[in-house]
Amino acid sequence: MSEPKRYWVVIHYETEIEAETEWEACHDICLGNTIVENATMIAKALPTEESGGKKVIEEARIETRKKEALSIVLRQLAYKTGNYSLLLDGLSSLTSQMRSQLHHLSLEQLETLSLEALKFSTLDQLQSYLDNL
Repeated sequence: MSEPKRYWVVIHYETEIEAETEWEACHDICLGNTIVENATMIAKALPTEESGGKKVIEEARIETRKKEALSIVLRQLAYKTGNYSLLLDGLSSLTSQMRSQLHHLSLEQLETLSLEALKFSTLDQLQSYLDNL
């Protein structure tokens, strides 16, 4: 068995946990707290040297916030467009072009989109917005 690595796990709180893989780090957290079953969860391996830990922690925080912002956008679009498959299927209900464009947005762009999405009544308006970025 390999030596456990250290992971920084972001759910709705953050903690350090020892595990062999990212999956194991996330799994161990889920087993201990049923509230987080549907939470956005990110696990990032911490470097062995102390100097890189802060960068990894910040990356995990940003990645989690991006996932949450995207989730908000999808919920708003589902409500505004009446396309409730966005709630059930998430990004898979969008075109591959839209998925790619959304994945490449920064946190700030996603937060702005969450406000702009309130104006949309069709997914074509989302596509136009993304094309104009």
